[in-house]
Amino acid sequence: MKYLLDTSALMAHVLSEPGWEIVDGLLNEQSRDTAISSITWLEFNILARATAPNPASAAEVLALYQDLLAEAIPATRQTAGAALELRLLAAKRLPTADALIAATARLAGATLVHRGPHLAAVPHKVLKQILLPRKDSPTTTST
Repeated sequence: MKYLLDTSALMAHVLSEPGWEIVDGLLNEQSRDTAISSITWLEFNILARATAPNPASAAEVLALYQDLLAEAIPATRQTAGAALELRLLAAKRLPTADALIAATARLAGATLVHRGPHLAAVPHKVLKQILLPRKDSPTTTST
């Protein structure tokens, strides 16, 4: 695995927010090399249900992404230990779920794809990252 998608990256893709093209490229061109954490799958399920106009739409979105992504990587005791280490190294507070997702990427030797400021606080020397543009970043349009 080369890339691990955070929940924020999946939501950017679903909602066509800034950075969605990067995620789209990973899902289409690097699908065998792109995965998620089981923590991401939980968060994504919660957000998909909260943002979809109805349960049927949420189910469609979840089914589509389940087909696009390999099995979610489970969090283990080793993941928890690595998450604690990342929390201690982060320049700012790193929420537990973010720490577990980042630890999953680190243990897999993968680049974490996200747009979270919490995750960006983890030193790049210990966690490879692609930081997507924030939601409020201006998007480019072609004419």
